[in-house]
Amino acid sequence: MTTARPVTVITGISGGFGQAFAHIFSKNGFEIIGISRHEPETPIGHHLSADLTDPASLPHLVEQIGRLTTHVDVLILNAGVGLYDSWKDMNLDELRSLVELNFFSPVALAKRMLPLLKTSKGTIITVSSVAGFLPVPCMGAYCASKYALNAFSDTLRAELLDTGIHVLNILPGRINTGFSTRAFGSRTPPETPFAGSPEKLAKAAFRAYVKKKRQLVYPGWYRFLSFFRNTFPKFYDRLSSGKWKK
Repeated sequence: MTTARPVTVITGISGGFGQAFAHIFSKNGFEIIGISRHEPETPIGHHLSADLTDPASLPHLVEQIGRLTTHVDVLILNAGVGLYDSWKDMNLDELRSLVELNFFSPVALAKRMLPLLKTSKGTIITVSSVAGFLPVPCMGAYCASKYALNAFSDTLRAELLDTGIHVLNILPGRINTGFSTRAFGSRTPPETPFAGSPEKLAKAAFRAYVKKKRQLVYPGWYRFLSFFRNTFPKFYDRLSSGKWKK
């Protein structure tokens, strides 16, 4: 596939955010290399099958990418999973699986992809969550993994300043991707009436990429919720925990 066109590598391309990112970047002239365990819902570009939680598979995966292209302009670290359970009742094997996919796999892949990104002075896009700055009861494991991913993104950005590689951290709120149906855990999340569309998120993410923003919180009103939580922490805790008791 070696091409003069810009190249985007996207993890978790089988559906949800991954598909939306693939469509918007493809529409804007990018070649797409998608990574997931399962075939994408809609085939886009080149698909590489891999289990990102298996460290032994990463050298072969990066070698496959290197055969397709000599440069990567955008690496979107999107693959992730949720877990709905209290810390008291949580299955620790599920916790380890979640942290492996949500935190260790993006760190490990980004580390191995740096040479291809340096060639083009590209961009790493980490897909975190508003749960990475807004703690949610019975989603503590997911929140912890996204808090960690935020710290990774912010420190990596500083460390790469002299390389020309940029880091954009995306923090989506509740989006209609079927996220809850694939999550670990024994709890059922409360209904959220304000779920957005993955397509609108992807468009906002692309604009943030073009403008070389450091962070995108989507929708933006979650920033107000963060202010509310920091101003009235005890009230926020009672309100948020009450939703899970219904």
